[in-house]
Amino acid sequence: MILRAYLSAIIFVTTSAAALAHADCPAVPPSVKDLKLERFYNDGAGSIVDPAKMEEHKAETAPLTAFVGYIAKQADRANSQRSGPLDTARCALSWIKGWADGGAYLGSMDSKQSEAQRRWDLAGTALAYVKLKRFATAEDRVAIEPWLIKCADAARAHFDDAGIKRNNHWYWMGLAAAAVGIAADSDKHWQMAKSIFEDAMMAVTPDGTLPLEMAREARALHYHVFALEPLVVLAELAAARGEDWYGVGDGALHRLVARTAEGLRNPSVFDKLAGVTQQRPFKPGYGWAWLYRERHFGRMPDRIEQPIGHRWIGGDVDVLMRVLTRK
Repeated sequence: MILRAYLSAIIFVTTSAAALAHADCPAVPPSVKDLKLERFYNDGAGSIVDPAKMEEHKAETAPLTAFVGYIAKQADRANSQRSGPLDTARCALSWIKGWADGGAYLGSMDSKQSEAQRRWDLAGTALAYVKLKRFATAEDRVAIEPWLIKCADAARAHFDDAGIKRNNHWYWMGLAAAAVGIAADSDKHWQMAKSIFEDAMMAVTPDGTLPLEMAREARALHYHVFALEPLVVLAELAAARGEDWYGVGDGALHRLVARTAEGLRNPSVFDKLAGVTQQRPFKPGYGWAWLYRERHFGRMPDRIEQPIGHRWIGGDVDVLMRVLTRK
């Protein structure tokens, strides 16, 4: 299990390695190469969460949450400080390089849940690195960027299996690929992301829903929000590069946003669409509404209150967009 392996590894962290850390920078934690995670739902539709399994999942992924969460926060700090951002950036880069050197996420993925975790963490790590790249040394780049590419290619290979659904997991793969494309200057991965985004827009129905997310029954609205998050961030990454992805599929993303926002305001809309009462309360996700409102003020009449960032989108999305549009 990840947690037990992680705690065991910490015991053997050498004092010399710890001594290398900056006074304000914690020692790089042991990298996690293999993921062994179990599904935490009790039903086939993925609508009933098993509380005990969820708690076990949180414990197993705690080292991953700590790693991605820390580098995302440090990346935001490095780009928000008026003075002294270099030490903060160097600390975060040392963590990313440490996991790159250790081949993190490149070992055995024993389940679909493990594959999903790799995608989410890759998206967050690569976007945090995008914020830090201007501080990176040549040594950092030669270690980190090829590792990000290897992780992206390994994650993408999971979808070569025709039995894997191309639902929200596919869209998170798109965000991870786009983030790696920007982070590692890889047009191959940027084009991969664009293809996935176009595929997603083809799945949006005229009424603004996603059939594979509607199939999640009582969590249909939850998964529309979860699918929307990487898609809006993808459209914003493209906009920062001068590409209009909001127009793909005759504005399909606008339809998806409008329907999801309507559902968050009035969940009974999704009760009827899904044919089953939606689980309440709802989380509105992270960052996507802020990004959408900034670019399309007036197109989303319902004010959606949500945190401005999350580790899986690299931290604060305001900081991300400022970095991407910096002249």
